[in-house]
Formats: sequence, C-alpha cells, structure tokens
Amino acid sequence: MNRAVPAVIATVIGLGALATFKSSPSLPAKSTSASHIKRGAVAGAAPPVRTTTSALPRTGGTHAVTGTTPTTRASAVRTIDGDPFDNQYGTVQVRVTLHGTQITDVTPLQMPVDRARSADISQQAAPLLLQEVLQAQSAQIDIVGGASYTSQSYAQSLQSALDKASH
Repeated sequence: MNRAVPAVIATVIGLGALATFKSSPSLPAKSTSASHIKRGAVAGAAPPVRTTTSALPRTGGTHAVTGTTPTTRASAVRTIDGDPFDNQYGTVQVRVTLHGTQITDVTPLQMPVDRARSADISQQAAPLLLQEVLQAQSAQIDIVGGASYTSQSYAQSLQSALDKASH
C-alpha cells in the first residue's frame, strides 16, 4: 500500500505528458545522397521531435532582416554565410539566401557528422529547421527536439548571416 500512492501519481503525470505530446510533421522522403550532410544516416533511428521551446529568446538582440537595405538591392538575390558556431556535438554553419529581405533558402555548410547518430540527427533536423526559418522569416525559430544543441547553433549562425545582410 505504501507504494501505491507514488505509483498512481507517476501514472497520472505520465498520462498527462502523453496527452500534451506534439509529434513532428511528416518528414520529407530521404534521398540516398545528402548534399548538405557529409555522412549517411543510421537506419531505423527515431526522428527528432519539434518542440515549442524557442532556440533563441523572443526578445532582445535577435531580429529579422528589416527593410533597411537600400532600394537598389531590395530585389537582389544574395547569399550570405553565417559564422560557424560550435556545440558539444560539432560545428554548425549556414548560408542564407535572401531575395530582397525575404529568406528564400538556408543551406547548412557544416553540421555535426562526426558520429553516426550526430549525422542522422543533422540529416533529419536540417529540413525541419529550414521549414521553421522560412515560416518565421527570422532566426527566432523553435528548436527541434533531439537536436536542441544543433538547433541553437543553427539559429545563431543564421542570425549572424542576417546581421551581415542588414549592414
């Protein structure tokens, strides 16, 4: 009887967590060659789950590219490399493509691939992070669960590229 109360409490907490769980959107089909990732993925690994925790604070020094670009370049297509950012699993660096001030693409130049699991996570997280950026049109994106360090470094590299574009 002494164990019944904690067991019931743990069960209720677990059921509450399951009821609020949000799964990731369906992942795009995997190709046999990843142009942005240097190593192949591990078969059968679970995909990262998108969470609602922000990779960077929603207030403060982060911002989207604004209309401060001169009008002669407003419709120009530009690519800007962000600074590389290290995390405990590797280095992340991105290249952003802008059409005027609109983000049209983000290409990972460096992603963690030193270990098979890191390569798999990077391969699965990159399209989700791109989707987040294209929707947010800024570096203020939700992190990808299971790839939180990579997500944060991705957002930091993206923000550095956007900062370079606004100067």
